[in-house]
Amino acid sequence: MQDALAGLYELDVLLCLMPRPNAPGQETERMPIPGAPIDDVQEAYWRVLDALPEGTRELVDGTEDDLPNVPLLRGPDGEGVVHLAAIEVAEADLALLAAFADALDRAAGPPPGPEFKALMEALGELRREHPYSWIPEGDEATVACWVRQALSPVLHSPFEGPRGASDHEMLSEVLRRAEGWDHVDVDHDEEEAVGRVMLSMVRAAIGDPHEAALTT
Repeated sequence: MQDALAGLYELDVLLCLMPRPNAPGQETERMPIPGAPIDDVQEAYWRVLDALPEGTRELVDGTEDDLPNVPLLRGPDGEGVVHLAAIEVAEADLALLAAFADALDRAAGPPPGPEFKALMEALGELRREHPYSWIPEGDEATVACWVRQALSPVLHSPFEGPRGASDHEMLSEVLRRAEGWDHVDVDHDEEEAVGRVMLSMVRAAIGDPHEAALTT
């Protein structure tokens, strides 16, 4: 989903900004993040991006319309619905990214505590010193919320709620059926399951996870 994945790619800039330069001539100091060393977070983040199908960045950027070697689902009307792929990410990497998101929440919350002071200052400086268009204007809490939303494609399950388990099984069967094909036809029920998952992902990515959970 382009809308859901856009923020995930934009985090690349944020993680590169986390190193803190000392006085001229001194070595660069790494941002202290309690429970989530920034070097480990960066490597986990890159592994997550590497797990995405080849061409995903280009699809999100709008420079390509298709994902090679990823089946395109076609609805009953014959129109393309979405590309569908199963992504495997290590549990340890998810735990690191979740700890990073939690640390940002702590740094932006009242009161953050002395161990989160450096991270809080970095959040406050981020918008002032690096005015990227996709980083929202606002205080530390606003930036921290944006980061958590950008991480939602890997931290939020689109299969929550009363229909989540059946949707997961249904789409898993679609993937098994699509193996080796560049497209696969889906029926009305399968198309609706895809729609619920897509809606859940997008709402989590724009900051409405409660409503997303209600629709899955």
